[in-house]
Amino acid sequence: MAFTFSSDDIAGIVQMLGSAPQHHTSDGHDEYFFNLSNEQTRQSLTLTLANNVELGGEGSEREALVIAQTQHGYFELHGCTAFMVFEPDEIIFIRADGERISGMVVGKQCTCSMFVDVCRENLSANYAELDPRLLMSAMQLSVTEVMLSMEE
Repeated sequence: MAFTFSSDDIAGIVQMLGSAPQHHTSDGHDEYFFNLSNEQTRQSLTLTLANNVELGGEGSEREALVIAQTQHGYFELHGCTAFMVFEPDEIIFIRADGERISGMVVGKQCTCSMFVDVCRENLSANYAELDPRLLMSAMQLSVTEVMLSMEE
């Protein structure tokens, strides 16, 4: 069965973000809409967490979809398989398989980073030997490694 955001998951996200979502349910779809703003930087971020989305493709399962919209872009993570709260103020949404990982890092202060199709070996690589252009994705996603190994 595909990952879905449970009510306990949403409660943990609410606690981290300090924002209550709008919740809509229709035709077996649960959607949670968070509107965040940072008065100091004048940034805003809209985060949508949707369960049971038909992502296309023959025989595909309904999966979780994460959408972040900022003044700088629109980002989607299809088929979210897990997430983790990363103190003090970020949530990392993950799509992982045996060899690759994609992640969206959303911050309470309206930050958003997206890393797609990262080789999982990079998460535990010796950073001194890793291509410097790969350091940010390896460092940001390496915190998920313990959680990912527990799921396997």
